[in-house]
Amino acid sequence: MGGRGAGRHGPGAGGGRLRRFADAEPTWLYVDPGRYRQGVGRVLLRHALAADDSAAIECTVPAGNDHARALYDSAGLVVVGTKTGKPAGNERFAATGHAMEWHRP
Repeated sequence: MGGRGAGRHGPGAGGGRLRRFADAEPTWLYVDPGRYRQGVGRVLLRHALAADDSAAIECTVPAGNDHARALYDSAGLVVVGTKTGKPAGNERFAATGHAMEWHRP
Protein backbone atom coordinates (compact mmCIF):
# COMPACT_ATOMS: atom_id res chain seq x y z
CA MET A 1 0.00 0.00 0.00
CA GLY A 2 3.10 2.04 -0.56
CA GLY A 3 3.93 5.37 -1.94
CA ARG A 4 6.95 7.62 -1.78
CA GLY A 5 7.92 11.22 -2.20
CA ALA A 6 5.94 14.42 -2.38
CA GLY A 7 2.20 14.37 -2.96
CA ARG A 8 0.67 15.40 -6.30
CA HIS A 9 -2.97 16.24 -6.71
CA GLY A 10 -5.32 15.70 -9.61
CA PRO A 11 -8.53 17.58 -10.35
CA GLY A 12 -11.13 18.21 -7.68
CA ALA A 13 -13.76 16.89 -10.14
CA GLY A 14 -16.69 18.30 -8.22
CA GLY A 15 -16.60 16.13 -5.13
CA GLY A 16 -13.62 13.87 -5.70
CA ARG A 17 -9.89 13.95 -5.25
CA LEU A 18 -6.88 12.08 -6.58
CA ARG A 19 -3.72 12.21 -4.51
CA ARG A 20 -0.57 10.59 -5.80
CA PHE A 21 2.62 9.92 -3.88
CA ALA A 22 4.41 7.52 -6.22
CA ASP A 23 4.78 7.42 -9.97
CA ALA A 24 2.36 4.98 -11.59
CA GLU A 25 0.36 4.49 -8.38
CA PRO A 26 -2.73 6.52 -7.56
CA THR A 27 -2.30 6.52 -3.79
CA TRP A 28 -5.59 8.10 -2.74
CA LEU A 29 -8.56 8.41 -5.04
CA TYR A 30 -11.73 9.22 -3.17
CA VAL A 31 -15.14 10.78 -3.65
CA ASP A 32 -17.21 12.78 -1.20
CA PRO A 33 -20.01 10.46 0.01
CA GLY A 34 -22.58 13.05 -1.05
CA ARG A 35 -21.39 12.58 -4.65
CA TYR A 36 -21.40 8.76 -4.78
CA ARG A 37 -22.99 7.13 -7.85
CA GLN A 38 -22.68 10.32 -9.95
CA GLY A 39 -19.69 9.34 -12.10
CA VAL A 40 -17.13 11.37 -10.14
CA GLY A 41 -14.95 8.34 -9.32
CA ARG A 42 -15.01 7.24 -12.95
CA VAL A 43 -13.85 10.73 -14.06
CA LEU A 44 -11.01 10.69 -11.53
CA LEU A 45 -9.93 7.19 -12.54
CA ARG A 46 -9.99 8.06 -16.25
CA HIS A 47 -7.88 11.14 -15.49
CA ALA A 48 -5.36 9.07 -13.51
CA LEU A 49 -5.03 6.48 -16.27
CA ALA A 50 -4.78 9.06 -19.06
CA ALA A 51 -2.37 11.38 -17.21
CA ASP A 52 0.24 8.68 -16.64
CA ASP A 53 2.20 7.32 -19.59
CA SER A 54 3.42 4.22 -17.77
CA ALA A 55 2.85 0.87 -19.44
CA ALA A 56 1.20 -0.40 -16.25
CA ILE A 57 -0.39 1.19 -13.21
CA GLU A 58 -0.90 -0.48 -9.85
CA CYS A 59 -3.29 0.54 -7.13
CA THR A 60 -4.54 -1.06 -3.94
CA VAL A 61 -8.23 -1.14 -3.07
CA PRO A 62 -9.01 -1.59 0.63
CA ALA A 63 -10.59 -4.95 1.40
CA GLY A 64 -14.31 -4.45 1.91
CA ASN A 65 -14.58 -1.40 -0.36
CA ASP A 66 -16.83 -3.14 -2.84
CA HIS A 67 -17.90 0.03 -4.68
CA ALA A 68 -14.30 1.02 -5.43
CA ARG A 69 -13.44 -2.54 -6.40
CA ALA A 70 -16.36 -2.58 -8.88
CA LEU A 71 -15.18 0.74 -10.36
CA TYR A 72 -11.64 -0.53 -10.90
CA ASP A 73 -12.92 -3.85 -12.30
CA SER A 74 -15.09 -1.94 -14.80
CA ALA A 75 -12.04 0.07 -15.93
CA GLY A 76 -10.06 -3.07 -16.72
CA LEU A 77 -7.88 -3.36 -13.62
CA VAL A 78 -7.33 -6.92 -12.39
CA VAL A 79 -6.49 -8.23 -8.92
CA VAL A 80 -2.93 -9.54 -8.77
CA GLY A 81 -2.74 -10.17 -5.03
CA THR A 82 -3.78 -9.17 -1.55
CA LYS A 83 -1.44 -7.43 0.85
CA THR A 84 -1.40 -5.91 4.32
CA GLY A 85 0.62 -2.83 5.21
CA LYS A 86 0.50 0.81 6.17
CA PRO A 87 -1.24 3.03 3.59
CA ALA A 88 0.89 5.79 2.08
CA GLY A 89 -0.01 9.11 3.65
CA ASN A 90 -1.50 7.49 6.77
CA GLU A 91 1.10 5.22 8.34
CA ARG A 92 -0.61 5.14 11.76
CA PHE A 93 -2.41 1.86 11.08
CA ALA A 94 -2.18 -1.26 8.97
CA ALA A 95 -4.83 -2.20 6.42
CA THR A 96 -5.48 -5.04 4.00
CA GLY A 97 -6.13 -4.37 0.35
CA HIS A 98 -6.30 -5.95 -3.07
CA ALA A 99 -3.40 -5.04 -5.36
CA MET A 100 -4.79 -4.30 -8.83
CA GLU A 101 -3.01 -3.59 -12.10
CA TRP A 102 -3.97 -1.91 -15.34
CA HIS A 103 -1.92 -2.31 -18.50
CA ARG A 104 -2.01 0.26 -21.27
CA PRO A 105 -3.57 -1.23 -24.42
